[in-house]
Amino acid sequence: MLETTSRPGTDDWWVMELAADFGRDLPRLSKLKSYSDGTNALPDETDQSMREAYRRFIHSSRLNMADLVVSSKVARLKVRGFRTAAPGDTNGDAAAWATWKRSGMKVGQRDFLKDAGIYGSAYLTTTGPRVPSPTASPLVIPSSGWTTATREYTLQPWKSEAALTVGYDPINQVELLTLFRPGYMRQAFRRALKSSVPSGIVRRRWTPGRDWDWVSDPVPLGYTSEVPVFKYSGADGKGMFEKHLDTLDRITIDIRDRLTITAMQAFRQRGIQPGDDKPLPQFYPADHPQAGQPINYDEIYKAGPAALWNLPPGAKMWESTVTEITPLLEATKDDTKALASTTSTPIYILSPDAANASAEGAKAGGEAFADSVEEWRDRAEMPIASSISTSFLAQGDLVRAEIGELEPIWGPTTRTSLQEQASAASQAKASGMPQRMIDEKIWGFSPAEIEQARQDRMDDAFEAAAS
Repeated sequence: MLETTSRPGTDDWWVMELAADFGRDLPRLSKLKSYSDGTNALPDETDQSMREAYRRFIHSSRLNMADLVVSSKVARLKVRGFRTAAPGDTNGDAAAWATWKRSGMKVGQRDFLKDAGIYGSAYLTTTGPRVPSPTASPLVIPSSGWTTATREYTLQPWKSEAALTVGYDPINQVELLTLFRPGYMRQAFRRALKSSVPSGIVRRRWTPGRDWDWVSDPVPLGYTSEVPVFKYSGADGKGMFEKHLDTLDRITIDIRDRLTITAMQAFRQRGIQPGDDKPLPQFYPADHPQAGQPINYDEIYKAGPAALWNLPPGAKMWESTVTEITPLLEATKDDTKALASTTSTPIYILSPDAANASAEGAKAGGEAFADSVEEWRDRAEMPIASSISTSFLAQGDLVRAEIGELEPIWGPTTRTSLQEQASAASQAKASGMPQRMIDEKIWGFSPAEIEQARQDRMDDAFEAAAS
């Protein structure tokens, strides 16, 4: 049992504090996830069967604006390489890129960046050996708030004072809390047939309880004296759409109401209006086989493609009018424009029919979008650089591990045509810009492509001289 949970600064206290932080944030993560996958419109007060029927209706009509807001920006956030303090590292450090690729981060970075965009934070954890070695193969592992919680230093918010990961071992049937503190780690466990951490829709916060035991004494990390878990956080800890949930709710309600009205009016309501001089009889006459029984007009006048009705003399047909849904369509467009403006997302991404908007409006929207992407890129630099720096510490390479000299090389934030790139490259060359800078900034080459282009130019020059 953990005995010193009430004493601040002890491992017992830290593991309970971080576990409580983790459990407290789960309902918020669940809510944001529902906006991202389009299940936020499901009713809460109905029974399970009605929820399932309504779920199918929502799935056939949902429009995941939140996912578009995030994915459009994540697509422009792509690490192409790294620069370090290593000699001759002009076009990128191959060793840093090798660690990035070995960790599967060419794809994993998208999950890492998308988690930050949805939940407002994401994490990178760097693993390493007990004893730093040049032959070590450290890994950079991404995670989200569904498994990780941290607390940062007040004066150094880019560094974690303590971190916790939550997991479950189905083979040994134990829940695990892994605590990271500067220079060491420690695990607590408790027996459980299944994980107590809720998944799916989470309405209430999770509480860890006190029935945990330490697996062992603290285990030194060896490769770093810091906490090897690095947090990537948005402004105020918010994601790319969290401040605009009300606008997303209005769009969802607009679409849901429009589809409901359309579904209810798939067939117009019809009625029979009897003549003034002879109302419709309520009972079958005496000469009818069902004499004296009430007449079921719903059964007689069934609607259908081959239905033929024999109306009594003087009766008239009445048919309902269709509700005009154009105002609902316009309201959806207006709310979509508001969402695009507040999230700095080009309107043509959220509304394809706006692709032919004015050139000035498109330019202004593109600039706001680029500014937003650059802000998220700047916020990602420190956690990514710190994780790579720690991987070099695990390899005993103190030169490349120098955090002040290590930076990610990002791909371009804007998309331009080949014609525009060629024109810009020609003008930049005429103004005296170095070819390597043109390759990186205008053509958007990766460090490997820049080196290949340089070698190709040397080969072309040699062949021209030889001929």
